[in-house]
Amino acid sequence: MKRIYNECAEEALSMTVEIIKKFGPRVSGTEGCTNAATELEMILGKYCSTVRRESFWIHPHSLYSIGKIFTVIYLVGMIAFLLNSIISIGVGVISMLFGSVFCITQFILYLDTFDRLFSKTVGNNIVGVIEPKATAQQQVVIVGHHDSSYVYPFYEKMPSLFPVRLFIPILLLLICFLVSSYSLWLGLFTGNIPKLPNWINYALILGVVFVAPMYGYISKRSSPGAGDDLIGCMIGIKLADLFHNGDKGLKNTRIIVVLTDGEEVGQKGAKFFIKNNMDLLTAIKTIVINIESIYEYADIALVKRDRNGFTRLSKNLVENIRTVAKDCGHDPLITAIPFGGGGTDGGQFAREKIETISIIGMPTGIFRKEILFHTLNDIPEKITGKAVSAVIEIVSEYVQKIDAAYTTN
Repeated sequence: MKRIYNECAEEALSMTVEIIKKFGPRVSGTEGCTNAATELEMILGKYCSTVRRESFWIHPHSLYSIGKIFTVIYLVGMIAFLLNSIISIGVGVISMLFGSVFCITQFILYLDTFDRLFSKTVGNNIVGVIEPKATAQQQVVIVGHHDSSYVYPFYEKMPSLFPVRLFIPILLLLICFLVSSYSLWLGLFTGNIPKLPNWINYALILGVVFVAPMYGYISKRSSPGAGDDLIGCMIGIKLADLFHNGDKGLKNTRIIVVLTDGEEVGQKGAKFFIKNNMDLLTAIKTIVINIESIYEYADIALVKRDRNGFTRLSKNLVENIRTVAKDCGHDPLITAIPFGGGGTDGGQFAREKIETISIIGMPTGIFRKEILFHTLNDIPEKITGKAVSAVIEIVSEYVQKIDAAYTTN
């Protein structure tokens, strides 16, 4: 049995190499992304009862412009504060407040609040369905995203210092906003701007050294996106291959493989799929297994909290899948994506109260020696076959187990 999963892993890695070789990086809205989606649709279609493409609008720069907006609002706020008038400080406070709301909604909470302020492009989800031998009484949605990201230079250069380089500018903006708000409040009620210690002015001016690099927080270079998350798509395709016929054909469990677009700009494809398929997702018992950033076997983990730690995933799924993994000889970690660590498509399904788990294969600690995703180093050679094989085995054995249990009952 292990041999089958190892073979599937080799084929998944081989397909990952081939897609990147043919289409290169796949940033949402680019020709490479569209052409790769077409190729994936053709491959997935070999193993599914039906396969379809769902197209929708994406506004990628609502997220990719985040560093530039952050830098500009800090400079506006700082200069307004240094000008030391009620009008200038008022303008600064309003600018920083608007900018902060923008950054929080678009980059931390992954909402769509300001999307329409940016140009749109077409995204493409690929959806394959494998019907069971008998009537579907439950379904498992396997999710991976095929789009890649622009490169984040902070991840490439001195990745161990990434949290410091990110949170110092955030702290400086917070200080600037607080002292400006305090000065504005007193100025409006007393008619005089309060005299604050000079060290505040010096700190805000010197802070430009830390804030200026945020302007290029997201570069114009494109990541190959092998582990994040083309390999997740290939794992989904190989699982479809296992389940579409033969010994692993399921009796009462429908398999839905969803290869999303726009994950890197706020999980847009997952949101669209959920909105467009809510009747399907709520018709029968549904479990979502999101597969994301599989690199090293030792880092395979079941995620209990997503979307910068704000969204809770299924505790029962974590426990049940971990039990199956241990039965297979694996011991996945249990982890949470920390604040500043980003999010996955799984978080969007969990927000809609759908039982969801994400499986990842990368470290999530704050201080890391190497960060592969969102860099030029996100190449197939960084993905281990053992990690891919283990994920395929864990998901396959879990699905077979719940199908057998349902059939028995």
